[in-house]
Amino acid sequence: VCLVLGSLASSGNAAATTPWIYLPLLNPVDLAQAAVMFALVCWARTDEASAAKNAQAIVFAALGFLWLNCMLLRSIHHWLGVPYELHDMFRSVVVQSALSIVWTLTALVVMVVATRAMRRPLWLGGAVLLAAVVGKLFLLDLANSGTVERIVSFLGVGVLLMITGYVAPVPPGDREEPA
Repeated sequence: VCLVLGSLASSGNAAATTPWIYLPLLNPVDLAQAAVMFALVCWARTDEASAAKNAQAIVFAALGFLWLNCMLLRSIHHWLGVPYELHDMFRSVVVQSALSIVWTLTALVVMVVATRAMRRPLWLGGAVLLAAVVGKLFLLDLANSGTVERIVSFLGVGVLLMITGYVAPVPPGDREEPA
């Protein structure tokens, strides 16, 4: 519990690495979060922790998704100069476009894995993430639709949605037979 809370608290850290260049995964904050994830995986493999596998998987997925987003936001902060403040990040066109594309890629990966493993609930989780991206595109990104970043975001998400529809069809349900 302390490791998870510490990992969540470090998400708000901009990971200042001066005088060195910022590199995702190779900075103190990301290395600490990687160590937390590794410790949680090791703990999950013990017999005492095996009783709540579904809850552990959800916690790992949520922490991993949060970590991915924070790495993206820190990279944009260090490389493009967007202040690492919630208000500034929310108003940045580059941040919103990058989040749309990364969320769509994450949903694509989740849905492909779910299709190959024939796990419909996991596929539905990816579909929910895709629905959130589409909602975000229409509610937030459409407000200032004249910028190049927003056009790239719409085209990128559209292409990834077409790829998802082709490579990750819905796995059969409990009562359906696999094709």
